[in-house]
Amino acid sequence: TAVEWKDGEEGGAIFRSMRGIEYIDCLGGFGIFNVGHRHPKVVAAVRAQLKKQALHSQELLDPLRAYAAHLLAWIAPGDLQYSFFTNSGTESVEACLKMAMLCTGRNHFVATTGAFHGKTLGALSGTSKAAYRAPFRGALMDFVHLPLNDISALEAHFEGSDFTGHSIAGVILEPVQGEGGINITSVDYLRAARRLCTQYGACLIPPSP
Repeated sequence: TAVEWKDGEEGGAIFRSMRGIEYIDCLGGFGIFNVGHRHPKVVAAVRAQLKKQALHSQELLDPLRAYAAHLLAWIAPGDLQYSFFTNSGTESVEACLKMAMLCTGRNHFVATTGAFHGKTLGALSGTSKAAYRAPFRGALMDFVHLPLNDISALEAHFEGSDFTGHSIAGVILEPVQGEGGINITSVDYLRAARRLCTQYGACLIPPSP
């Protein structure tokens, strides 16, 4: 049921309907409110940025983005050299799909049954739910959905795709499926996906949690 609402206390998880009924926000806007509604530190940071620069331009340097990229490279494992900032999970997935296609010269992708990666066209192609996909089936990208944690199926698909010349550009995996039912991707499956992507020259894409 749709509810017209307003925030409760700053930084809290309570919101109120226009009739005054209180609800606990257990969804958190799919992670948007992971520190609560209108947390004072978040509000203060937004106000400070608005006073400095409301919108950034791709043509002008923004030192804060450079600082953020430097910090990411500092705390991330491995040798991170580049960062690409986006506004949403589905936008991040779209960027990763494009980068995988540019990197490999391929356009065939693997996702898992139960996966949800977004509703923009590329990300929707990786999403497995038929109700979301059916109206756009003819326009979706080249994806196959395999059972989660089935290493044999993943190995077989890599081998078959390579043999037929329908080589895989990337494998996109959620460490924990959300909409699919809180299904955990096993460590062994993640390691197998990493091994196979390296072996066959594909990209492993871990989307935003």
